[in-house]
Amino acid sequence: MSGLFGVIDTKGSSEGIAKTAYYGVFSLQHRGQESAGIAVNNNGTFMVHKAPGQVADIFDDITLSALNGQCAVCHARGGSDRETGTDAIQPILIKSSAGNIAMSSDSVILNADELRDNLKSMGAIFQTNIDSELILSLFSRNRIGTDSCEEALLKTMKDMKGVYALVLMTENKLIGVRDPHGMRPLALAKKGDMYMFSSENCAFDALDAEFIRDLEPGEIVSISKDGVKSFYFEADKTNEQRVKDGNVCIFEYVYVARPDSVIDNTSIFDSRYRAGQALAKEHPCDCDLVIGAPDSGNAAALGFADGLGVPYGMGLLKNRYVGRTFIKSTQEQRELAVRMKFAVLKTAVAGKRIAIVDDSLVRGTTTKHIIRFLKDNGAKEVHVRLASPEVKFPCCYGVNASKGTDLPATRMSVEEIRDMIGADSLGYISLDSLRASLDGIHCGTCSACFDGNYVAGQEESSDSVHNVEYN
Repeated sequence: MSGLFGVIDTKGSSEGIAKTAYYGVFSLQHRGQESAGIAVNNNGTFMVHKAPGQVADIFDDITLSALNGQCAVCHARGGSDRETGTDAIQPILIKSSAGNIAMSSDSVILNADELRDNLKSMGAIFQTNIDSELILSLFSRNRIGTDSCEEALLKTMKDMKGVYALVLMTENKLIGVRDPHGMRPLALAKKGDMYMFSSENCAFDALDAEFIRDLEPGEIVSISKDGVKSFYFEADKTNEQRVKDGNVCIFEYVYVARPDSVIDNTSIFDSRYRAGQALAKEHPCDCDLVIGAPDSGNAAALGFADGLGVPYGMGLLKNRYVGRTFIKSTQEQRELAVRMKFAVLKTAVAGKRIAIVDDSLVRGTTTKHIIRFLKDNGAKEVHVRLASPEVKFPCCYGVNASKGTDLPATRMSVEEIRDMIGADSLGYISLDSLRASLDGIHCGTCSACFDGNYVAGQEESSDSVHNVEYN
């Protein structure tokens, strides 16, 4: 997962573009802490500054003052075992026959190897293994035989299989693209003469911009001095049908998105709270205090406590300077991050039966350490409740659990997992209840990690995604 942001001033002013880009991508830092970058277009001259690390460490007033322009695209990258090293840092810039192009993507292209081989056979040269370079190369090739960037993008979308959100910057346009499945979120907003794209609307709130709408599945929104225009991958469908047929990743609501965001007409906080209430009905427990696993478990914990009629309180402190453990690239990194990340409030938990609510249990690393921390600090019992079902299937769409062997639920029963993590009891919300918590959602959801239904297909020659026998 990654965070995308883009901004353009349709009157051609460069005032405030760099700062807007900075605060926009800063607001999406939760979607990735591995690296970040900002590229700007200054009357056709493109500049980029990008580096490993977090947004606030990469940019300062000096670098931002050098990034002068009328348009910008930004990226905050999460950990991935598919794309590693400094070459994976975005945005990506290329020079083509159509001019300068910069792009940020949140993507997994399932037929990437096939596309890359075909392009190489036609003379293309690749410097990295990342999807963004492949998409730009394919787009540039398609642009040669088409009349517009938008037409070339539609042809590129037909060539690609996978899931993606893209924000592109040409010499005179800012373009946002959402894949035909609507798996990755992307939204549009306006402030004065500036238009913005963002993975989540929380960035718009931070900038006091007016949210316009989410992009539809398969939609291309092109913005220039001539205005805002939309193009559609499935132009024969109505707007309502395109939205209804979409399947946004359900993990956006479980874990990825910020609680104050709204994606496809559903509040992240409210959906997590309702999931916690449903969890209290399905898996109640006798406890003295309900706590959340900070931060994405807090809303569900509050709903769980209200559902049980038990006090909700604070039992864990989170080190805000450690990134999200789920999106670290290796297991060793994740284990170290957990040890550095949490501290227990001893006086709050000592001698009490604690129910801790977390958003999910993927590998179990974080949960196991938290339970041990709580018991080492005097908790009498620790009951674990999870606001998502068992993750039984690997995800080939970039949630970062790409192998079935990484997932305890593929080979262990609930009781065996309970024993592995050291909990006194363990309960998962049902998939039906999780879906019901997404009240008001305009589209469907992809829940492949829970039910094995890969709505966007699978990699044709990959051993990382397969059907798994489980209890």
